[in-house]
Amino acid sequence: MVPTIMQKRSNLTEKERLLKVLKGEAVDRPPVICPGGMMNASVTEVLKDIEENHNIDLDAMTAAAKAVREITGFENYGVPFDMTVESEPLGAKIDLGDKFIEPRVTEYNNKSIEDIIQNYKVNPRDSHRMGITIQAVEKLKNDEIPVIGNITGHISTATSIIDPLYALKMLRKDPDKIYRFFQFIHDYSKEYAVEMIRAGADIIAISDPTATGEILGAKNFERFAIPFYKDMIATIHQFHVPVIIHICGNANTIIDSLNDTGVDAVSFDSMVNMRFAKSKLTTRLMGNVNTQLLHTGEQGKIESITKNCMDSGVDIVSPACGLSMATSVKNLRAMTEFVKRGI
Repeated sequence: MVPTIMQKRSNLTEKERLLKVLKGEAVDRPPVICPGGMMNASVTEVLKDIEENHNIDLDAMTAAAKAVREITGFENYGVPFDMTVESEPLGAKIDLGDKFIEPRVTEYNNKSIEDIIQNYKVNPRDSHRMGITIQAVEKLKNDEIPVIGNITGHISTATSIIDPLYALKMLRKDPDKIYRFFQFIHDYSKEYAVEMIRAGADIIAISDPTATGEILGAKNFERFAIPFYKDMIATIHQFHVPVIIHICGNANTIIDSLNDTGVDAVSFDSMVNMRFAKSKLTTRLMGNVNTQLLHTGEQGKIESITKNCMDSGVDIVSPACGLSMATSVKNLRAMTEFVKRGI
């Protein structure tokens, strides 16, 4: 059931409001969040007073998560702040970024898939930044502000470990082999999600930007994405924790299949018409304020587009995709404050 937005104020905490929406319960207004991971708001302006690298230092990571909420007005804590955490333990070389650029893969693992599966073992608690992220969740856990743990989908993680062109060609040339690789990644990502829940995560967000309709096509999405999403979500739901999935690009050809995953909310890029998505989905809808507009637009236009999202029936307001590190706090607050005014 999709929640009804009641036109009256309440004394809901930010955590209560978001969790109620994800359960399909009525609230006073949509929450406005930026979950973290690929969709993070630790922009340069937010990080100016944080000395250590927030992508690798535990105290800096928790400080950055708190600063995002305090400075931008988003109603959550979310860690980590990039999409390379799961690929790093499997041999991808990573630039850990800084206050001006997000972490990124600089070199793929050139070993065979069989070698990677055989010789790389991942224990999330002991795997470098996975362990730091889990500890950050423990430090951020509280009663009033929702803590969102973020994982990268198996397809996007795979195409960060090995050459993406090679991986995508294998969907056709050797589908069984790439499926086994996806399964290998999925298994430790699932453990990672469970460890974040045990540490105190209230919600798990999955971002899988490579798993788009344009890149995979509907048939491959059904074969190589949906089964893993269903298993991940079912596992997380055993802990009574809701799940958000973010899909990039034009998702029109794959929207219907997302109803089969059991996910609690789906987030889409700005090119997806949210009225159309709402007509197709049986779950909640999150999004989708254009990130280029948030980067370079004027406050009035940002408010107008935010209102359009709300009028389209989104249950949770958020940026449509990953934010530029150069996005201004003023622009982000134009969005968050508009939603909180309840117009």
